Amino acid sequence: MNAALIFLIPALLGAQLILTLVLTKGEICPGQRGRVHKTLPAILLGWLVVALAQPYAFLPLVALGYFTLKVKTGKTRDAGPLNVFYAANVLAFLVWFSLLPTLTLPVAVLSTVSIALFGSLAAHILLTQARTRLQAFHRLLPFAGFISAMVSVLCLLWLSSLLDESQLASLTTNVVASLVLLVAGLLVWSMHLLTGKTVNRWQLVVAAGILVLSANMQVALI
Repeated sequence: MNAALIFLIPALLGAQLILTLVLTKGEICPGQRGRVHKTLPAILLGWLVVALAQPYAFLPLVALGYFTLKVKTGKTRDAGPLNVFYAANVLAFLVWFSLLPTLTLPVAVLSTVSIALFGSLAAHILLTQARTRLQAFHRLLPFAGFISAMVSVLCLLWLSSLLDESQLASLTTNVVASLVLLVAGLLVWSMHLLTGKTVNRWQLVVAAGILVLSANMQVALI
């Protein structure tokens, strides 16, 4: 199994769940809902990448794809096939859940935390791209990332403690680099909160790039 899927699948699941919340429960106008709906192909592309390695990932891909093509943008909550949308979420969860038996306990926890960490960041990028006016998400999503990142640090230390001295010596650079990049990514992600400025899409893209590099370092431990 591709170790990158341990981060990619929960990222897609988390982002999909947040977009579901926004589209079905968010108090936004039809125009905003339509713009958010138009970000769903990005989630579809992610599932397509996963499906190349895990064929059963075609299930959420097909369900979400049907919903994306069938619904009239702007009418997601009122006229969309929401049962299909919810089914896509259940299937996405099952794809992620099927990974867990193949993982050690600390890696399983790390993957679970990634639902909040990478899912929140992916959703934040898409919601910013959609120019949503749900300002609370610009505060809540970085906060969710910060809390989940702290748990990620504990998981990395847990994984490190399971290595023997020779393995740890060879992977020390990866551990330190992943932690440094994790902190740097969080700082960039929350820059709009620290400076009091409006969130910038490119700020989030840079944060995502840094956190992906951190995850790439963490893969060495897995």
